[in-house]
Amino acid sequence: MSAQKNEAKRFLSLRYKLLIPLLIFTLAMFALGYFGARAYLKTTIFNIMSEDTSAILSYTDDCLDTDALQEIYAKAPNATAEELQETMRDPIYIEQQECLLLATEFFPNAWVFTYYPVNDNSLAVGVDMWNAINPAEAYALGDLITPESDEDFDQYQLGLEDIYIYSDLVYDPETQTYFYGTASPLQNTYGETIGGIAIYLDAGETLAQIQTLSQYLLVIFGGIFMLVVFLILTITKKSLSDLNTLGTAARRVAEGDYAPIPIQPKKLEDEVSTLSALFNTMIAKVENREEKLQKQVEQLKIQIDGDKRKKAVDEIVESDFFKNLQERATQARKQHNQKP
Repeated sequence: MSAQKNEAKRFLSLRYKLLIPLLIFTLAMFALGYFGARAYLKTTIFNIMSEDTSAILSYTDDCLDTDALQEIYAKAPNATAEELQETMRDPIYIEQQECLLLATEFFPNAWVFTYYPVNDNSLAVGVDMWNAINPAEAYALGDLITPESDEDFDQYQLGLEDIYIYSDLVYDPETQTYFYGTASPLQNTYGETIGGIAIYLDAGETLAQIQTLSQYLLVIFGGIFMLVVFLILTITKKSLSDLNTLGTAARRVAEGDYAPIPIQPKKLEDEVSTLSALFNTMIAKVENREEKLQKQVEQLKIQIDGDKRKKAVDEIVESDFFKNLQERATQARKQHNQKP
């Protein structure tokens, strides 16, 4: 038990007891706000890109000659490389290519190409708009797309069945750019699916804007965080100073010093100033009580001393020595009185 009494008690300043929960709350609000804002920005951008993709699909649906594409696709698997190159110079093929180019005039960050199924395990490129801009980096007619050659193979396959929107941005390691991707089926005039169309929107600039906004958010929330810390430390400084004064006064009272605490007048009272006033009242009452107790102790000492003297006298009077002495004195007086 004595070991428990001697064990040092842990101490944490009141200002930190206030500061730590508020900082945790502020950090939680910051995290929610920051990641919520990023999620909102990303969702908004996805919605905008989805609308742009829908506009491109609507335009290509009007200008693409899917029956002509079907004929090109039908001949491509058995054609030689020279024949494929000749087909790419054919006005019908160029007309489909120009359709894709015109669709991207209002969306310069878009890349559009068509594709068609070869078998269950491979697809082939139909018309790539990039052939009219940069043939060296573009797909050629008949280029195979397999699961091994293109990681988006499964998405293209899904795009043959219905409009497929990528769940997240696609990263291209060659260009080191993120893209928003969509794959959609192409149908001929009879409603038969002849292939698909893939649309990629360059999201690099958009991501850069998100990063910039995120940095602004970090700066703003960082400033708010520092302001909260400053306000808490500033507000609690005066209150803690008053509480420390109360602690010092309590120690003085324990040592017998009953000097009142100096209280500065305030326009608005608070709990600490009220406590200081009550503490001064308590000090005055303790001092008065101690003075009364001291007087009572003095009176008690006098009474005790009187009782002690009376008891000592009684003990002397009741003693045999005093009785013998008293009898001798009586006899002596009698003998003195009997003399002539």
